[in-house]
Amino acid sequence: MVNEEIRTILAPLTDNYVMLPNSAVGEILEFASPEPFKQGPAWLLGEIAWNGWQVPVINYERMLKGTRTKITSKSRILIIKTLGESTQVNYIGLVIKGLPKLKKARAETLFETELDDLPDTVFSEVAIEGLKAIIPDLGDLTRTVEMAAYNN
Repeated sequence: MVNEEIRTILAPLTDNYVMLPNSAVGEILEFASPEPFKQGPAWLLGEIAWNGWQVPVINYERMLKGTRTKITSKSRILIIKTLGESTQVNYIGLVIKGLPKLKKARAETLFETELDDLPDTVFSEVAIEGLKAIIPDLGDLTRTVEMAAYNN
């Protein structure tokens, strides 16, 4: 059996992490308040200009749990690529709680922890080396953000 590994980013949230492949991450920015949209759900914070793109910024924890999270001096915006499934949303900014960790994921170190009743924007919940992480479904996340930001 081939022991393949995937280079990932574990970005901190309040109680767990968001896990993404390195290839999906554009940049990590200091938090700056985004320009708010005229309307939209509470998790849609607004948009920022980044490298010539208008990037919607979301509070993923609030989207998933409805809980309000504090923006602190350690907060960052993680710019993620949406894999070209949208004509309007090429990148999404996720508010995270500090600096991400680099982690190499292998089949023997990654365990699914939640399989039932996951929100549409979550592909899986996993544990890796004792850390809980959410793997977003980038297709559903992109469609949800696009609808909320630009198709009201």
